[in-house]
Amino acid sequence: MTLASTFESIGCEVRSNYPMAKYTWLRVGGEADLLVTPANMEQFKMALHTLTSSETDWVVLGEGSNTIVYDRGITGVVLSTKKLKKIQILEDHKVIAETGAILGTILNKTIKAGLTGFEFAAGIPGTVGGGVFMNAGANEGEIKDVIGKVWVWHNGKEVELNRNDIEFEYRKAHLPPGSVVTRAMFALKPGNKAESELNVKQYMEKRNETQPVTMTNTGSIFKNPAGIAAGRLLEELGLKGHGIGGAKFSDLHANFIVNCGGATAEDVLNLIETAERKALSKRHITLETEVRVIGDKN
Repeated sequence: MTLASTFESIGCEVRSNYPMAKYTWLRVGGEADLLVTPANMEQFKMALHTLTSSETDWVVLGEGSNTIVYDRGITGVVLSTKKLKKIQILEDHKVIAETGAILGTILNKTIKAGLTGFEFAAGIPGTVGGGVFMNAGANEGEIKDVIGKVWVWHNGKEVELNRNDIEFEYRKAHLPPGSVVTRAMFALKPGNKAESELNVKQYMEKRNETQPVTMTNTGSIFKNPAGIAAGRLLEELGLKGHGIGGAKFSDLHANFIVNCGGATAEDVLNLIETAERKALSKRHITLETEVRVIGDKN
């Protein structure tokens, strides 16, 4: 039995030679050998068991909002979490969400339920899995502020991690090496629905005014270095609006790269390298990317 037929027997949707430019928000990247999409958590765990027992290269991907795929594509399997979106609100102000649940959807559901604490996620693209993995944050808050528990697939089984078991830092969670987030529990508080909605409205208005939300982009490219916002640094380096091929640093916010049409991953990565080189040579600052680059480099 082939690997593809094994996934199909589990119940997963399987697509061969899938163009990842259709999957990622930046719309760049080559083909993946197999795109495997489980319909539910049980299928997801069975797929993970299959992959960890095989010698095939594989990667888990959510919405693809902060991901760049190399132009050569991805050898092996992309395991998609796009259908794993269940969100359960418990009576004790806690929320359990599957790895593919959209952060914005959790925000909307919790506000409607009269809960507060998740407003910081207003406008953050992406899913629970990616959000936990990178300790996503905005609006003076981060995932770590509301995490109660995280479940990960590790060493062939699902393992429960309490908040105190996980070390978080700026845009990073220290999870067990090789583990995959399956679910997370968020601990919220009773809130005022009107106040929460007003806060979210203000966050979104600011976001829409300062970020290129109407253009194809990946979200923030670089982490903020010590002492200066990455966008401000890039602007001071003269990179705001600077382009290579079909990609450029946004005219609205320099820490966003936008696809102006026909951009390649190479265009985007060349822009990133240009910024890293200039920041180091002119300001002695080593920039670190927020975006994840996956696939076959050579």
